[in-house]
Amino acid sequence: MNGVRAYNMSINELVRNNSNQNEIGDKMPVSSDNARAYKVVKETLSETPKKTEAVSIDVSPVWQEVAGTIDLKNATADEVAKMSATLFKAEVITFEDHVSLSFAKNPDNQEKMNFLDHWNDRQEEAVLQGASHDDLNDIIRIQSILGFVDNLKD
Repeated sequence: MNGVRAYNMSINELVRNNSNQNEIGDKMPVSSDNARAYKVVKETLSETPKKTEAVSIDVSPVWQEVAGTIDLKNATADEVAKMSATLFKAEVITFEDHVSLSFAKNPDNQEKMNFLDHWNDRQEEAVLQGASHDDLNDIIRIQSILGFVDNLKD
């Protein structure tokens, strides 16, 4: 039996042996009331003007400013803390993000390190230790901040 045709057949047509199942009857698959409603909806949708405007997002110039002052692939914890303080004072990152960036696991704040790799390592470590969803989100948010600054670098 043709499953596509079966939805439009009455029970008598389904059980009748002499019925030609491939024959298309003169019944309309949609009632005339439904057809009129469909036509009205279709006409209404086609009358709706299409927007072609682009979305504009204003980004604080402080991002570009800090990107020009730091190389996150070769920075000290003090430099990252200063960058974080600048972003926090400009109100573009949260206090929690500022704290996370300012107190990196680096005992010698003058030792240069790759902070992008550092936060990737922290994410891998957190996943292996079964960190909570919130902790992983915090790490990913910090990675996003650092990645954004790094991508803006000249």
